[in-house]
Amino acid sequence: MRQLLLALTLISPCQAEDVFANRPAFSPAEMSAASTASCEELRAMTAGVQDTETRIDLTVGGRLTLVKSDGVLWYLVVCSDLRIMCVTYQANGMKVGDSIVMKGGYRRLDPNHAVLDPCLANSAE
Repeated sequence: MRQLLLALTLISPCQAEDVFANRPAFSPAEMSAASTASCEELRAMTAGVQDTETRIDLTVGGRLTLVKSDGVLWYLVVCSDLRIMCVTYQANGMKVGDSIVMKGGYRRLDPNHAVLDPCLANSAE
């Protein structure tokens, strides 16, 4: 019985397809997204996306609102409605106000915050 319950909690391929339907900025791990989400699209596009045992990636573009480091990792934040933080190993000289595109493993922390980890960020220009 326990194995049956565990199997039911895993996402089937059909359900995985539904995660990406009408969400072109989401993709399976390490795959290219069909498009990059803007900050204005994020809340609607992420609505209903549940945590899964399988990594899914989000690609988002916006202006940096925060750039911080703890000496090992860099934390890059875009958007103000649904804030997205990219956890990465280097800032590549990016600073607050720069237009960037970030892509990484999506995890929702709460209604107003999500993290992309691991994440890659590049200048949008």
